[in-house]
Order: sequence, then C-alpha cells, then structure tokens
Amino acid sequence: MKVGVIGGGPSGLAIARMLSDKGYEVYVYEAHRSFAVKPCGWGYPTPDSDEKKYGVFSEAVKASLWVFKGYNVYLNDDLLFHSDKQILGYIIDKKQFLENLSQGIEVERGSPARYLGGGLIRGRSGVKRFDIVIIAGGFPAQPRRLDRILAVQAIIKSPRIEDAEIPELRFYSDLVGYAWVFPEGEKTARVGVGGYADRETLEKILSMVIKKRQDLAKGEVIKKEGAEVTVSGIDWDLARSRDPFYVGEALGYTMPVTGEGIRPAIWSSIALFNAIENGNSYEEELRKLKLTRFIGIQRKILDIMLKMKPSERDLFIKNVPEDLMLDLSLGRAGTFDLLRLAKIPELAMILAKYAIKII
Repeated sequence: MKVGVIGGGPSGLAIARMLSDKGYEVYVYEAHRSFAVKPCGWGYPTPDSDEKKYGVFSEAVKASLWVFKGYNVYLNDDLLFHSDKQILGYIIDKKQFLENLSQGIEVERGSPARYLGGGLIRGRSGVKRFDIVIIAGGFPAQPRRLDRILAVQAIIKSPRIEDAEIPELRFYSDLVGYAWVFPEGEKTARVGVGGYADRETLEKILSMVIKKRQDLAKGEVIKKEGAEVTVSGIDWDLARSRDPFYVGEALGYTMPVTGEGIRPAIWSSIALFNAIENGNSYEEELRKLKLTRFIGIQRKILDIMLKMKPSERDLFIKNVPEDLMLDLSLGRAGTFDLLRLAKIPELAMILAKYAIKII
C-alpha cells in the first residue's frame, strides 16, 4: 500500500517511520531542503512509562544535546519556584532526530507539495498517486486558520551560561504567554517568548529577559527567529477526515498553554498508525490518548487566563501549587488537578466571578 506524507516534521516522519517499518511504501514531501527549519525551543520532556514503549520517543532522547535537572519559574521577575533535584527533560537536536527517523524512507526535499484529491499529490517531481494521504505540514497546512500566537526566539552564544542545567520559565501578569531560557550546553542558550501580543511587544520582552541575566547580556545573538504556534486545541472536524488524514500541528495537536509540539506530534501519529493498522477510527484512537485529555485541559486553562485581568492572572499564578504548576507545564495534569485548582479559595473566587466551570 502506498502512503504519501506531506511534511517532514516530527508528526510526518514519525508516521512515515512506523508505517515503513510495517512494510508500507511511504513517500515523504518536505517543503524545505533540510529538516527542522521552523523555529523551536527544541525542548523535550522526559518520556513517561507509555512513551518508553515506542521507538520514536527513544529516538528523540538519543538525539539529546543537553539534560535539564530542575527549573526556575518567575512571575514578574520574582522567583516563584526552584528545583535542581530531578531530570525533567532535554534539549534535543531536532534536525538530527528527524534525519534519524527518515533513514530508509524516500524523502523529496525542497518540494512544497499540494494534495489534489483522489490520492494525487503534486510535488517537485510531478504528480504521484497514493492509497493513503497524510497532511503533516504544520500550521500552513490547516484548511482553516486555527487559534495561533506568535513566538520569537534568540539563539545566544556566551562565554559561560550560568546554571546551564536549569531552564527558566518567566510569566508576566500582562502577558497571556511566557518567556523561556533553555540552555543548550554551557555556552549556548535558546531564549524566547510567545503569547497573545504583537511582535513589537514580544521583542521588547525578549530584550528585557536577555538584559536581566549578565551571562546572556554578555553573549552574542547569533540568530533571531519567529514563528506562529497553534494553541487552539484539536480540530475534531479534521480528526474525522479520512481523505486526507491530518496529524501534528496541522490537526491542532499541540499543547495550548506551553506550545510544546514535538511530543504531541508523535502521539497524533501513533493514533493514526493504530487506526490504519487496525482499521479503526482515527478520531477514536485520538480520544483514547491521555495527551488528548491533557490538551483539552491546557486549552481550558488558557481560556481562563484570557478572561482574567492582569492582577487576577498574577493571583492565579501565585496560588497554583508547585507540583501542579509542573504537571501543567509538562502537559500531564488531569481532571483531579483541575479540581484541586477549583478548591483553592483565591482561585475559586476568580472562577466564580467569570462563571467559569473548570471541568
């Protein structure tokens, strides 16, 4: 059976890898001449017990450049939480990760392909027919525009990155979003900010974050980049489509609060792989995933934050317990965690004010 995949990102190459290993004839179209062109923090959480069962997640860890052993969380530049006691995730070489997944798979690079319908894809080399077509082209491939935010990032080289094993998350009362500092070793860091704001505002916050740390301020910005990030949650109409199928960010399958995309992309491809292999409904396979519930929870949190005034967001963030903040950030918070939020008096007052039902 021939499978055409439009998009050589994590979702496209993950589904291509799994189907190819099962004997499907897979052909991937990648618009760019190299992988991992879209700006990304390259952060990747430590795999949980479910993820350790799948080789595609292991490939991501194998491509790691740096290990994170804690975190600093700030609110309006005041330290809120600190830990240096556990491995929480990695900075991975996303380009190498995708190269590894693509081994043995035919990839037509530099080919902005278009699906014509009826199993036909037009790429740089002409028109080819496939039995199954999968759209994995990220947000540009969405048939209708889903809710997105802008993110900007600077890659900085410095003589020395302080506390290089500790990533930073910085929240601000007047921004629905956050800034990050992700060290990529002892001399390089990815520093960025994303949220519901225009580019000029985000650039100012980025500059402020860099100036706050002497190690970053003394460094050299070797690259500045920006991209839109889908934060809508899952487009269930697309999940019901069979011709073509949609995976990853094209489906809206990203974490709405954190913008995390690599791990969700892989999970959406696992759901599609199971649907194709077992003749099941793709929508049903997606609904079985724990991460699908977590995406819904993050979108609900985001909706709450968007309704709040800056002073209320300040109060909200200050009163979220540290362990719950960690679970929310890693996309592993469940319904019970939402109930915990609703029982915190300061948060209950805010929820009641806006008549928000948290579950």
